[in-house]
Amino acid sequence: MEWLFRSPSVKIHMVRGLVGFALLAVTFLAAPAFGWWALIPGVGALVSLGGCPTCWIVGLAGSILDDKPIALCLDGSCPKVKSTRDAN
Repeated sequence: MEWLFRSPSVKIHMVRGLVGFALLAVTFLAAPAFGWWALIPGVGALVSLGGCPTCWIVGLAGSILDDKPIALCLDGSCPKVKSTRDAN
């Protein structure tokens, strides 16, 4: 289920959010005119967002954190990571 929250890149995750929130807006705007049929785009929104909007936000945080190396080197034993500034 981990793949449902995070995306391989932040760009893909943002596109999923854009599609999901657009479908959610269509669901709420079409409800008075189409009744129960307006729930069809709502299902697409839930699939695109990976559940609720909060799930999408959690996945966004996970996607952002996956792009950055995180090391907890409290005792100083971690190897140094070359930054792009050192290459220039």
